[in-house]
Amino acid sequence: MDIAKYIGLFLIKNEYCYLPGIGNLEIRKKPASYDRENQQMNAPAFDILFRPTIGSIDDTFANFVATNERISIAHAANAIKDFCSRAKADLAEGRDLQIPGVGRFSGSGADLKFYTDPSLQIQPKSIPFFKNSTRSEHNKEKAISEIYQSTEFKEPKADEEIILQTPQVNWGKIITLSAIVLVLVAGAIFMFYYFNNKNGGSTDPAVADTTVQPGTTAPADVIPADTPVTQAPAVSAANADGSLSYNVALREYPTRAQAEKRAAQLKSYGNNVTMIAKDSATFYVVMPVTSPAADTGRVVDSLKRLFNPGGHVSIIK
Repeated sequence: MDIAKYIGLFLIKNEYCYLPGIGNLEIRKKPASYDRENQQMNAPAFDILFRPTIGSIDDTFANFVATNERISIAHAANAIKDFCSRAKADLAEGRDLQIPGVGRFSGSGADLKFYTDPSLQIQPKSIPFFKNSTRSEHNKEKAISEIYQSTEFKEPKADEEIILQTPQVNWGKIITLSAIVLVLVAGAIFMFYYFNNKNGGSTDPAVADTTVQPGTTAPADVIPADTPVTQAPAVSAANADGSLSYNVALREYPTRAQAEKRAAQLKSYGNNVTMIAKDSATFYVVMPVTSPAADTGRVVDSLKRLFNPGGHVSIIK
């Protein structure tokens, strides 16, 4: 792998080249100057400037070598480092380092210099420009009427058969859009039922501490009074003022332990409840209620929403 050759090619193409451990080669343009002795202008020229810098990181040259040699960038970078190490050793021993077609390195350390090849000629980069085609230049000189007359318009003939093609339907896009719409609708229905069931609450919600003073009637949307009662009456009874006293079964449990646990929980929230055993396998958590006879249905519905939204609440006798 001739790294010296690639140094010249890369330098001419990119106007700079970094050599690890040696420094930078840069192409600089010298401005035009006036020669007073010969009384003539000297055209601008290009020269190669060497700057000994160490520590720069640039993989552009390695990428250039890797592309031309069809090897990896890491392999090319290692080859460049090995070349520069050998070059520094040769320069330290007094041998020059030739860069074909560009110039040579001479000296070592602080005395290292680069001498440009006198025969090197660098052409400046050209500026692209746009030019109209010959046809456009020719038409530009014509009048609009002449251009219109020379333009050929194809008109259908009387016996010419004209075939009208039916529009094509892209069934693939239609099926894809339909599937997306169905998925969105199904997702919306699922989310609706999910949040609806979630907002419905559990079967054993924590009840707010809302009580009614003894001797008053229970409104339809308020929890009955927390009156200390040792045992709730089991049968509805009519009071002197026309109201009814009855027990509302908030929930049914198969074991006494579950019923007592729920009753204790509701009592801790400040509600007047007790446990009644119907038989050995049926236990109720009941709440004694006093309300007008016409309001029993609303009272039961209110207690159902508060204590057992997903279950059954009824009056027991």
